[in-house]
Amino acid sequence: MPKVEIQLNLGENDYDPQEFVNAAVLADELGFRTVWFGDHIFPWFHSGKRSSFVWSMLSVALEKTDRIRVGPWVTAPIGARYHPAIVAQAAATLDNMYPGRVLLGVGSGEALNERPFWNDAWPKWDVRMERLIEGIRLIRMMWDSKEPFKFEGKYFASDFYYLYTKPRREIPIYFSAIGKKAARLAGMYADQLITICPRNDIQTMKEVILPAYRQGRIEANKTGPGGVAIEVNFSFLAPEEIVRSQWRTLGIYHKDSWSIPNPVAVEEEGRRVTVDEVRKGTHICNNWGDVVKVIQQYAKIGVTAVSLYTGPDKRQIRAVAKNVLTVF
Repeated sequence: MPKVEIQLNLGENDYDPQEFVNAAVLADELGFRTVWFGDHIFPWFHSGKRSSFVWSMLSVALEKTDRIRVGPWVTAPIGARYHPAIVAQAAATLDNMYPGRVLLGVGSGEALNERPFWNDAWPKWDVRMERLIEGIRLIRMMWDSKEPFKFEGKYFASDFYYLYTKPRREIPIYFSAIGKKAARLAGMYADQLITICPRNDIQTMKEVILPAYRQGRIEANKTGPGGVAIEVNFSFLAPEEIVRSQWRTLGIYHKDSWSIPNPVAVEEEGRRVTVDEVRKGTHICNNWGDVVKVIQQYAKIGVTAVSLYTGPDKRQIRAVAKNVLTVF
């Protein structure tokens, strides 16, 4: 069986922050190597009524655990809400205290969380991607530079940048990419790729996403295929039941949901999600054996880590540990 790491995505919505920290502690005790927290100022749907600040939770989770690695899935260092220098400092400070246990997931962001900080003028995808790439360059220079430096970018520029408190270990950067263009850029500028399924199903991953990612690595003169982390969205409910009972959470299923402006609008979009859209966006499984088979399929084509969304639900985390983690 191909080697694949089973990870957890705990999110940051719907519960008070201590619940997410407690979930990370449990995951550490159960033997998981990695957990991710979401990074949003607003929740993905309005009725969730919670959305904790990820960098606060990360620090407490690291303090209360012994081995597990943690990181944001994902932060958007494109300016406005987060300047890349601030992200560099935040991650470096954590790694300075908890060396080797800090990961950094980055992406181009979504209007839901970033648009208010742009005075509602949400940049187009190509601009956001340019900002992300430039932000990654600045983050790495902040981590690595032994002397103050000048940075002259298209979007970020100053005659003095320097990070005084450095990370103790190399912090891996995971680049969130859904499509072919972004996957190539992930290969060029990051250490690992993050994506989601089944929006990217087995065939799409094998024939489009992974080749583009590897092409980017080749263009950047990197060796090896590179790490690939994928979030597997699954449910034991029938699609019809998901539409009926979970419609508030389904707005993300719509194409270009990243451009929906706020949590109220995302939740309203959930009312219009169809059964077919749910089938395309969720692996419908009968049991944990089916979940294992899905993971095995992705592992066979080169995925190196699979993140399962559990939220801070301790019963679900224990079930994943018992039925999935023990298999891999």
